[in-house]
Amino acid sequence: MKKILLLLIPAFLMVFFFLGRAQVDNDLSKNESLILYKEGKKLIDFSFDLAGSKNFSNADLKGKWTVFFIGYTFCPDVCPTTLSHLDRVYPKLTAKPYQNIQVVFVSVDPNRDKAKKLAEYVHYFNSEFIGATSTHKQLWPFVKNLGLIYGIVDEGIAEPYYLVDHSASMVLINPKGEHHASFQSEINEDGIFNVRMDLMVENIHQIYKNWH
Repeated sequence: MKKILLLLIPAFLMVFFFLGRAQVDNDLSKNESLILYKEGKKLIDFSFDLAGSKNFSNADLKGKWTVFFIGYTFCPDVCPTTLSHLDRVYPKLTAKPYQNIQVVFVSVDPNRDKAKKLAEYVHYFNSEFIGATSTHKQLWPFVKNLGLIYGIVDEGIAEPYYLVDHSASMVLINPKGEHHASFQSEINEDGIFNVRMDLMVENIHQIYKNWH
């Protein structure tokens, strides 16, 4: 009986993997870190804070492709590395005819990252990047809805230097405001989790063409 169970468990995991990964277009299948959904997944309602007492909500996703990335300004490695790499590929990412693509960095550390400070942080890397945040009450279900995760490490004990564990993957939202694809992170040559940016740009452009 134990042998049968051991044989069934790997089979179950393989089925779960392929179901969770959804259907991947043949032209995009070479990127094993890409999860592409044939039918967009609806996002929960949200309204995040931007600098200047403005908000960023579901309405700001309509008619645009949006690349979401979560993190925090005190992040020592993943966030500055990712934002720097995003800045490098941004001209290619948004070149004609792909101008309606926006990059949004969502801080999951609202206690330290207020809207104005967050805007200054992302604009240091690229003036076109959007920095948004909210309360944990809004952030947690939103992040979970995107298939990402974060957690505060020793907050209140090591303040103001506590760390935030968070996903390094990125999420693509389609012009209908739906979760269209995810790009999973990998460990790079420096030992930092990061998305393969150049391949991501190629994939987004292919997705864009397939959409139209």
